[in-house]
Order: sequence, then structure tokens, then C-alpha cells
Amino acid sequence: MGSEGKLTTGWLSHPSPGEEIFITGVSGSFPDSDSVFHLKDNLFNKVDLISGDYRRWKMSHPDIPQRTGKINNLDKFDASFFGITFKEAHSMDPMARIMMERTYEAIIDAGFNPKELRNTRTGVFFGVCHSESEKSWLYDKMHINAFGVIGCSRSMSANRISHWLGVTGPSYAVDTACSSSLYALEHAFKAIREGHCDSAIVGGSNLCLHPFISYQFSKLGVLSPDGRCKSFDNNANGYARSETVAVCFLQKAKDSRRKKKFEDTTIDTKV
Repeated sequence: MGSEGKLTTGWLSHPSPGEEIFITGVSGSFPDSDSVFHLKDNLFNKVDLISGDYRRWKMSHPDIPQRTGKINNLDKFDASFFGITFKEAHSMDPMARIMMERTYEAIIDAGFNPKELRNTRTGVFFGVCHSESEKSWLYDKMHINAFGVIGCSRSMSANRISHWLGVTGPSYAVDTACSSSLYALEHAFKAIREGHCDSAIVGGSNLCLHPFISYQFSKLGVLSPDGRCKSFDNNANGYARSETVAVCFLQKAKDSRRKKKFEDTTIDTKV
């Protein structure tokens, strides 16, 4: 571990000045909310973001709750901007496409041009679990082109970002089911602390594209039949599935372009 200080928890919780790790940029797509600010406005205005429409599938089944949270514009992607070919873009998991867009926005939100990260020791850590478009591209439409295996590979969701940005830090996906993005954040934090990278891009994603996945969760007895979460309520009867693709950018305080803002605020935004 090196110095004796690294053998104590203080090494993680009490870094020296300038070594603190902050979330300096954030972006995301949320149910019927195209940005963090849009989500904030919807929540403050008590908008119900769980809908029972047929944007994802047209199937009526008593064991499949129709109400889910759905993000917008799954079919939109500027492939040429990200250096993705037309054929590859059409066989990529929608999560992977949106991850690239949100990564770009999170870096911009931190005050950086993505080109500035090239050849830097920036890690990419993504929390992903199911790829609900995988069956379509690997089995049902395998004759279309040869990009399905990399377009729906969960490990590639992180590697593709590293390749696009030209960064040299660790790059991998984390799958711990519902806690995947939380563990991705922990991996990123420790990687910076331990010197494996100087900054990190952390993302998490979930899309509800196939009714049979919801059917499986329903048969497990964990989904709410009416599609409503009632946390800490006596009437709680399960949870509602929802979609999100979100990315944040982690940096040491000394490298952040938000240092002045951090010094002036009284809100603790440290990881």
C-alpha cells in the first residue's frame, strides 16, 4: 500500500488539500425528462413520470405492468459526430448510443472540451446489467451486419467511450444488478485514490425495451401491479421499472475548473 497512511481509513476519507474528489460534471436522460434540470422541474412540479403508453411494446398481459418510466428520443443519434459508422450505429444498443451523448455533456458541464482529455489518465466505469436489445441483434437480426456482437456487448459500453475520447485509464463495465452504478462509482473513486487514473467518467443505464424482462420480474413478485412505488407505506406492493442513462465526471479538486464554486458553497459535494 505504500505509506502508513494508506493502511488507515483516513487515506480515503481525509485526503490532503487538493486531493479531494468531486463530481464536477453531470448529465442524464430520465423518464420524460431530457436533462437533470428538466427532471428537477418535473419533480418539483409533482409530475407523474411513470406512464402506461405503448412506446416500448404493444402487449396486454395480466402479469406485465404497463406503467414504466420511459426516456425520450431512443431513435436519435448523430453517429458521424462520434465517429460511428452507419451500420454500426444501427446495431448498437440504444444505451450505448445515449451513453456517448451523455458523456459528452457531462464533460462539457465540468468546463472541459472532450478533446482536452485525449491521452490523459481518465478512467471509464459504467454500471450496466441487462441489455434488452441483445436478443434482437444477436439472434433475430444477425443477418443484417457483423456489428451486433460489439454493439450489444456490455463491456464495450465503457471501452467505446475510452476509444472515442482517446483516454488511457481503466475502462470496464460493472454488473451487480440494481447496485451496478453505485459500485461503478466506488470503483472510480478508489481508482483515483489509488493512482490508477487521475479522473473518471462514471455512468449507469437501464432501458425497459422487452416485455418479457418485466414478465420475469413480475413472476418474482417484485413489481407493483399498478406500477407505483409506495416506499415506507403500508400499501407498498412492489416497485415500478424505469429507464435512466446518466453520467458524471469525477476529478480531484486541484484539477477542477469549478474550484472557486466549491470554495464558495456550503454544500458538501464530495464523493
